[in-house]
Amino acid sequence: GEIRWGAEKSNSQASNLPADAKVDEQLCSWESSSSPETVENDNCTSKIEPKEIESSNWEYDGFLLKLATDIGNRLVYAFNTASGIPYGTVNLLHGIPPQETTVASLAGAGTLTLEFELLSRLTGNLKFGKAAKLATRALWVRRSQELNLFGKHIDVKSGKWVEYLSGIGSNSDSFYEYLVKHHILFPDDADFWTMFVNVYSGIHDHSRLGEWYVDVDMGSGLRGNVRQIFESLMAFYPGMQILLGEVAPSAKTLNSFFLVREFLGLLPERFDFVHWRVDGHGDLHPLRPELLESNYFLHLASIGLRGAKNGPCSKNSPSPHTSSWLWAADFALHTVNKLSWRPCGFATVKNVSPATTGGLDLVQVNRDPEAEQKRRHISHHNEMPSFFLSETIKYLYLTFDAENNILHQDSEREWVFTTEAHPIHHEPVSSTPILSTEDKSIDAQISK
Repeated sequence: GEIRWGAEKSNSQASNLPADAKVDEQLCSWESSSSPETVENDNCTSKIEPKEIESSNWEYDGFLLKLATDIGNRLVYAFNTASGIPYGTVNLLHGIPPQETTVASLAGAGTLTLEFELLSRLTGNLKFGKAAKLATRALWVRRSQELNLFGKHIDVKSGKWVEYLSGIGSNSDSFYEYLVKHHILFPDDADFWTMFVNVYSGIHDHSRLGEWYVDVDMGSGLRGNVRQIFESLMAFYPGMQILLGEVAPSAKTLNSFFLVREFLGLLPERFDFVHWRVDGHGDLHPLRPELLESNYFLHLASIGLRGAKNGPCSKNSPSPHTSSWLWAADFALHTVNKLSWRPCGFATVKNVSPATTGGLDLVQVNRDPEAEQKRRHISHHNEMPSFFLSETIKYLYLTFDAENNILHQDSEREWVFTTEAHPIHHEPVSSTPILSTEDKSIDAQISK
């Protein structure tokens, strides 16, 4: 049952794709080479429908798709396992490192289908989507059959769980997110909705305490040991619920999460909601986006409810695009600036507590951030995570730009955010799919 990748290599030359090429109709023969460092993805022809270029002499020639296919061919080696569940690391020059661990996280192995399926549909090469969907289905069949819960780490060779702790936070979060987003973007893969409904029910029934979500044993749920710790990564969940139309439960949970933020000013990595204190060494705030991501989705879903008409910063704002969640975003904008600003960017805050980051007086909005941090004895790690730019700031911006942003006006095709907040559109299945030896191996694996 082990997937063996072929060693074909294309020797054809590349053709440039104009901006309006229908990439879903491409006739491409990109294949994995015998070694990742010599991948060549250079044979591509496309059916072109001419179109006038508006006010620009520059035409997109398809180079991003070529690069995406190159990286896809390098990453696809990770799926060469007996279970179909991928390794967690790939060396882009040499493939799987010799000493690579066989243990993969649920999130790492199950958060690949959106990008890989889209790549298959854009190129016509089915191997990418097939491999990623096989990994998700391989994880699915290994769930707790009774409770529909998953562990957090699994051995990719044996297919056995090595960590039975189950929850929606660290090492798990985006697996659940991608089940529903894959259904939204690619509904023709009908089993993803079936998988998600069962998973969502399992979490609701066996991993939820009131408005909070907890870590439990995947085999016993709430009947066994329960870890009553709120992790900042869990804050994505209310936003995901909005995609389902679950506005009321989403709002209740997010309000609970915001109580922690109101208490501490910034959301820590871990918080003990039973004893209402930061959990151990979980007092870091690495500028994570999840709370603001959910806040953004709640804002869009709540615009105009209860007759709200005015924005948070002006009593005379004519814009109807407001909600109480806009106030929460406004608070976050000030706290992030005041407490994490550094001369060269924004940094992870080390000592989140009521005495340091809590009780920020927003009346003093003009106070210099450096002076405020000195007064509060704020310390930082010398780092600015990349997701701060790709997600945190983006969700804040979109929350305040709900009316005019091009994403919110795009009604031509279905689109979703990836787990890194990159918007991607629906793409139909290619009418001219390319079959390769990898596809045959994956089909055999799926059948098994």
